[in-house]
Amino acid sequence: MHELFKKRLGNHQRHIQKYLRYVFNDHFVLICVFLLGGVGLYYSEFIKTLPSHFWPASVVILFVLLAILPLGNFATLTQEADIVFLLPKESALKDYFKSAFYYSLLLPFFIELLILGFLMPLLVATSSLDFSAFFLLLISLWSLKFAQLKLATLKIYQVSWQFLRQVEVVWFIAAAICLGVSIFLNAFIGVLLALVTAIGAQQFVTKREDNLDWEKMIHLEKSRLHRIYQFINLFTDVPEITATVKRRAYLDGILRQIKPIQRNTYLYLYARRFVRGSEYSGLFLRLVIIGSLLLYFVHDLYFSLGLGILFIYMIGFQLIPLYNQFRYMILTQLYPVASLQKAKALQFLLFILLAVAALIFALIANIALSNWTDRFLVTIAYFLMVFFFTKWYVPSRLKKMAS
Repeated sequence: MHELFKKRLGNHQRHIQKYLRYVFNDHFVLICVFLLGGVGLYYSEFIKTLPSHFWPASVVILFVLLAILPLGNFATLTQEADIVFLLPKESALKDYFKSAFYYSLLLPFFIELLILGFLMPLLVATSSLDFSAFFLLLISLWSLKFAQLKLATLKIYQVSWQFLRQVEVVWFIAAAICLGVSIFLNAFIGVLLALVTAIGAQQFVTKREDNLDWEKMIHLEKSRLHRIYQFINLFTDVPEITATVKRRAYLDGILRQIKPIQRNTYLYLYARRFVRGSEYSGLFLRLVIIGSLLLYFVHDLYFSLGLGILFIYMIGFQLIPLYNQFRYMILTQLYPVASLQKAKALQFLLFILLAVAALIFALIANIALSNWTDRFLVTIAYFLMVFFFTKWYVPSRLKKMAS
């Protein structure tokens, strides 16, 4: 059974790697580097302004660490056919789930390592801990994550929802106590408590690992994969994601502003697809909200300029695939409409959407910045970015897509 999981894991990783080159493209990496550099700069300056033994910072860190512990689900890699072909082998699946459990720990452990490393300077500057406590805190986090994921494996067995909820509450209280002791009292005692929690969870689950709930297990795995594909779908089309369409009658007034004339054929189609399709409108809203929140906490002119321009570019870049939405619809090929109209329609729609995003970003940046000259500069820069992106970049990009 270990070999079966190993084979499935290899297939799964190869399948995901096909999409990762679209996720971690040059634009995404550039934005991440820029954001990390800016955040790191402001973070270091922010720490210098805090007094020593500033206990509210330790409380915030405690809540952040508690919030990241549930990240990462139990990846079983099970398939619908397993309910038929592996059912007779249910008693032999322990090795399979053991391999799946240890694989599921890798990503959460790495995330906790990064986040604790990021928070450690703040914790050292505002508490009595020093950097040597990093490894003790990391062991505590990993032990508590081990306990949480081990308890989460009960979801694939025939266990009631109420019982699972009670177990999760007990684990959360134990995790809060362990991390609280580590941060506010003694990191070594916190490690001991966390290790005891992990061992207790292991023993608790071992006694209840029987009677698999096959349908629930397969449903949980499908839901987990769906969330992964939803994230990848922000960067490229994923066949595993089927687009959902919503009526959104309250937005009919916007669509009525498009005059029903021949030259607006594709403009109406693209606008309707954007408004009523969940992936593009949701992506637009998410990026606008995230960009606005980041800009609200930025008080430097140059960082505000770069951040706003990057988010405008990212929004526009992610919306360009709208161009191919009607490419394989036979009826649109029969329209007596010049093919050039498609590009012009999308270009105009992107101009409107990016102008709205630039206006929102400019308003938020004007609130964050105190100097009127800075406010004027970021506003002009955002709208210039919209102009250059839609007038120069989009036509060349669409030309490559058409060819």
